[in-house]
Amino acid sequence: MIAASFFSSPEFYVVAVFVAAAIIGMAAMPGQKGEVRTFLYAGMLDYDGIPSEPCITARVDDSGHLHIHRFGLSGISTDGAYSIAVKVSGFDVTIEERLTGGSPYAGGADKAHAIIDCLGLERYHIQYRSEATGRSAAFSLRIAPGNTIDRLLS
Repeated sequence: MIAASFFSSPEFYVVAVFVAAAIIGMAAMPGQKGEVRTFLYAGMLDYDGIPSEPCITARVDDSGHLHIHRFGLSGISTDGAYSIAVKVSGFDVTIEERLTGGSPYAGGADKAHAIIDCLGLERYHIQYRSEATGRSAAFSLRIAPGNTIDRLLS
């Protein structure tokens, strides 16, 4: 009888509301992404002489590697350097472009290419940033053979 009166008391309902709020709060918390993994990739510079706006093309090959083609480079010579730092946190990927100008006496480069092999066959939210030029692009891409996406760097 005493136990039955506790279930109809205001104290029981106050405790029940706090327990329910705690359960909802725990369920609404986002899952842990884990640590950020960083991968560094060297790229290749090239010149084709075709004027282009600064843009990238991301293409997945048959083995699941992501090819990044960067177009519209300026002020970079063919003996300079192009590399990317890829930071992976869960399904969020940040690609940071790194450019080194090279000799002013060498021929100019207007495009670059790098291959990323650290991503699994999943859908990723990718942000490409070039600190040297102040340009960036963002997109989602499923890493599956044949998938391609083009983005202007703005």
